[in-house]
Amino acid sequence: MLLRFITTTHQLNWASLYYFTKHTRPKAQPHREKTRAKAISDDKSGKIAKSDQEQEQKQQQENLKKKIELEKLRALQPKMHTWSSFYETHIPQTNKIPKTIYLSLDQQPEGRRKHYKKFVQPPVDITEENNQNFQIKQHTYEDPFAQPKRAGLIAVKVGMTAQWDKWGYRHALTVLQLDNNQVVQVVKNDTYTGLQVGAGAVNIKTLKKPQIGHFLKANIPPKKYIKEFPITPENVLPVGFMLTARHFTPGQYIDIQGISTGKGFGGTVKRHNFKTQPATHGNSLCHRQLGSTGQRQDPGRVFKGKKMPGHLGNDKVTCEAIQIYRIDAVRQLIYIKGSVPGKPGSIVYLRDSWKAQKKNKELLNFPTLAVENGKEYAKEIVMEAPLEDPEMEETHENDFPKAGEDAED
Repeated sequence: MLLRFITTTHQLNWASLYYFTKHTRPKAQPHREKTRAKAISDDKSGKIAKSDQEQEQKQQQENLKKKIELEKLRALQPKMHTWSSFYETHIPQTNKIPKTIYLSLDQQPEGRRKHYKKFVQPPVDITEENNQNFQIKQHTYEDPFAQPKRAGLIAVKVGMTAQWDKWGYRHALTVLQLDNNQVVQVVKNDTYTGLQVGAGAVNIKTLKKPQIGHFLKANIPPKKYIKEFPITPENVLPVGFMLTARHFTPGQYIDIQGISTGKGFGGTVKRHNFKTQPATHGNSLCHRQLGSTGQRQDPGRVFKGKKMPGHLGNDKVTCEAIQIYRIDAVRQLIYIKGSVPGKPGSIVYLRDSWKAQKKNKELLNFPTLAVENGKEYAKEIVMEAPLEDPEMEETHENDFPKAGEDAED
């Protein structure tokens, strides 16, 4: 108000106005500002210390809870000698699985080899002890148009071998091994039913909190690999049930999915099976080149999806309708006719073939093979060979002379 009175009643003088504003504003009080700043800093520091203390207590509680959960998971882990522990203890020099693993136990070499040690007793099969608490009832389908879906399995590619049948024909076989396939979760919806299967052993310390809770809820040891398979509602299996190699039958057809071997950057001849250009007639340094990739001014561009050089392999590949030749129930081995995508040691997923459902219906057990107590089952099952030589030429009875008659000259 005083400033307004001066500016309205008297002629505005900038010097007097500067003097008035300078000497009439309140003086600074540094001691009060210091005490106020100190109080604010003390309050902030107290809050920060309190929040740090609360966070530390919360972290300690979480660590204690996780420790208890990890101890529960350790109690669930099988203490018996399994295939995973065999690989860790008997093959310390290399990560490769020995080629002799798929031979019978009587054919194991004696003494110590470079990458292999002999084991006297095979790993203990814990599936029978685990599945005693479950009662599985098998069923059949009378409807010829039914399309049932069963659970699949997770396997490890071991390598390749060969066997001869009674007719002397050689079959190239890929050996797959199961490692404690167990049902982890049943997923049900209004229009969907799925079965989550886990396999392999994993270090408990590497698990995250959601994974720990997931396995504790199922009351099973932690699994390294998990895969969900869509099934029909009548083929649901209980949580904790262990699937074995007897889930499949020799002679049936399956689909195998895996990651193919990566081969880096590949040209069109190797990647897309292009034909090479002429070797002579003026061609120089262009024998494996792509050639023309487009047209002239119209359309004036290269169409999308044109086959060109690029990254080859390391893709998800599904081999359909592959036949099972042999099953080893003791060592959980499955012998497949033909090749399987991936390198030895890679993970593959097995399920019943969708294309060969009619052929498989007579061979499959729904939802799986229900093992009866006290009943003995074959340790090794091999696919039956054909009754007649498949490559023998058909002959007529007139091609051979009848008994008692002389052959004509």
